[in-house]
Amino acid sequence: MDTVTLSKQNRLFWLGRYATRTYITVRYMMEQLDALIDEKPVDYEAFCRRMGIPCPYQSGEDFCRRYLFDKNDPNSVQACAEAMLGNGMTLRETITSPTLAYLQMAESALELASRSEAPAVELQWVLDDIMAFRGSFDDNVDTENARNIAKTGGLVERISLMLRLDLQPERLKPELCKLLNRLYKTDLTPQPGALEVLTGYAVKEQPAGPATLLAAVEGLFIL
Repeated sequence: MDTVTLSKQNRLFWLGRYATRTYITVRYMMEQLDALIDEKPVDYEAFCRRMGIPCPYQSGEDFCRRYLFDKNDPNSVQACAEAMLGNGMTLRETITSPTLAYLQMAESALELASRSEAPAVELQWVLDDIMAFRGSFDDNVDTENARNIAKTGGLVERISLMLRLDLQPERLKPELCKLLNRLYKTDLTPQPGALEVLTGYAVKEQPAGPATLLAAVEGLFIL
């Protein structure tokens, strides 16, 4: 296994997390924008509670606009996309410039969306660019360990959001099994207690509630 420095481990892991968080939250917010168009309520207070973030929003419309685009909100999608790009720029030599370009395009598409009164098309560009980034990352990153570390971060983020937002509960165990299989292909060191909880639930059919699983997923690595 190719050794990756601790600093690069951290960057790769969080690049995977931020890219996945940007992708999933953009998709989620596109659904909320559709609900606004259909004059359906947006339960932003429940969303903030589940995400464990403050709720300074005044209405569903205010939430959709500010949670997506407020650069001064460290919990916003915009802030997440900027963190994604920042990690990518630091890793330019590892992920290659063509791969980094897709992150830059995703962040630019989000900026364009912030200026639009109907940002659905620009938000779709964000999703497309992140998917293109994933494909380019697989093709251009030669170090298998580096690829697996970033993918492990992405799986941690996906499972965390699945648990927080109750997304696709039928996919929870398969995604946990993918995470467990992936982490053993890296030189990351998981926390034994968290690993035991996740292995018990996903492999040994031991019961565990969402809060317990979320704590284990978020505490699986110290990076």
